[in-house]
Amino acid sequence: MSLRKLIKQYPVACFIAATLGLSFAAMLLPFPKDSAFAMIASIMVLIPTLVAFTLVTVMVGRKGLRAFLREVFNGQMSLKWAVISLVLGFALHFGSSLLALVTGRIAAIEITTPNAFFIAVFPLALFEEIGWRGFALRRLLDRHSPFTATVLIGFPWALLHFALFLGFAPGTSPIAEMLVVFAFALPLTWVYVRSGRNVLVATVLHGALNAFGIVAANIPPAELLWFVLASACLIDAGLVLIDRRRWFTRPSVTPIDAALHQGQLLA
Repeated sequence: MSLRKLIKQYPVACFIAATLGLSFAAMLLPFPKDSAFAMIASIMVLIPTLVAFTLVTVMVGRKGLRAFLREVFNGQMSLKWAVISLVLGFALHFGSSLLALVTGRIAAIEITTPNAFFIAVFPLALFEEIGWRGFALRRLLDRHSPFTATVLIGFPWALLHFALFLGFAPGTSPIAEMLVVFAFALPLTWVYVRSGRNVLVATVLHGALNAFGIVAANIPPAELLWFVLASACLIDAGLVLIDRRRWFTRPSVTPIDAALHQGQLLA
């Protein structure tokens, strides 16, 4: 079987394998210890989009890549779902602070002043979302329910974070980070599906999930991710309950999806 046929037949598996492989390779780069985490994370953020672009080009050529970009950015971002995504990201972190407050781990909720990172996380999130949601999740949703697709895409996504934090963030629990990222996958799928598979909306939520950590500033560092995980699990449970029929129903296939999966060139 040729490489092109292999990619056409197993596009998501190829995406995951290539993204994991290149990301693990990035972790072997000889960066100074004090800057290794930031440098490697910056590289890893770009890999999902680069892999997605490469796979689409191999499958269907340059015209197919333009079709993929039209597919990813299908229509304008809904203001309603952008606001919902921001509120959801804020609520998750505010919930972690509330849990820390009621359990006596903090005396009051403290919010730090936003800095440049607060803004930078949104464009950086786009590079991850084009690959993970725009390429991989979209294709999984054509064959599986949103819940199953979330599990299939959430595990390798979380595994990357586990490896990064295990090797380069000794003060943070890699298990907690992995579980938090896995829990984040569910609200990302929810806004992506409910907004009409809009990657920009998922990007807003992804950015918010990173940026609004400022509302959990005074939770003890060793406990922070566990409180975030608890809050994320509560929100995940709520999203499944209020939209349970949608979670376990396979969405219909769009004409663009069908054409891309069959390797057709779209004008």
